[in-house]
Amino acid sequence: MSAIARTRRRWVLVSAATVGTLVLSSVLSSRTPERSAACVGALIPAYLPPRGFEQLTAGAQVLIVNPANGPGERSEPAYRRAIKRAQGSGAQVLGYVATTFGARAAADVEADSARYRDWYGVDGIFLDEVAHDEARLPYYEALSRALRATGDPLLALNPGMVPARGYFALADVVVTFEGPFADYAPRLAREPGWLRDIPQAQTAHLVYAASRDEAISLFAAPARSGSLYVTSGSLPNPWGTPPPYLREEQAALASTDRRSTTCP
Repeated sequence: MSAIARTRRRWVLVSAATVGTLVLSSVLSSRTPERSAACVGALIPAYLPPRGFEQLTAGAQVLIVNPANGPGERSEPAYRRAIKRAQGSGAQVLGYVATTFGARAAADVEADSARYRDWYGVDGIFLDEVAHDEARLPYYEALSRALRATGDPLLALNPGMVPARGYFALADVVVTFEGPFADYAPRLAREPGWLRDIPQAQTAHLVYAASRDEAISLFAAPARSGSLYVTSGSLPNPWGTPPPYLREEQAALASTDRRSTTCP
């Protein structure tokens, strides 16, 4: 995870003001961590300009937007228009905010979140570069309380691995795997047994460096998370373009068989 986290920071910095992060998923109906997390289809980080949103938006989705490793220094009209169009089509939009594994000042995280609300009218926040250990849990507990109190109904955390159990009480969705296809099965085999007690719809997996056949094999297998996105991209930026098998992946996500394994 540490290597992935370091490269993730570089990906966002390179994208700067022209590249966005978009996350595609089914609508999250849950509004507080006390409720069961809603069904999630796919959580898709895509480093795309605003016009790229339309390529990945199909039906009611949750999008995570990231104009400049956060909201940037000013509101960008192109992103405002893209967000408004997405919300008009039934989507919800989250704003990307990095937390530097608990080292970033909480006030700065809260300020970025406020800019997203004021400039773009987002529906919630996606916290990236999230720590996974119990030592940093109080930092994220305080952030979760602050963001919920200021009106962010949806909250997602991305530690990229299974964090300490307390993190699941803080957010609607937690990314418990981010990595290459080659690491997917070995990592899942080492997941703690208590993870089975967490509602499956509350977890998300992000898999890259997968061929079409490898991707299809994951969607054909019993679901291991409420959200699964697989792409062919590889480091240093696996999320720069959608995979060539995107339509097949979307069809798999929409299938009744798969959704029945993760949804009530």
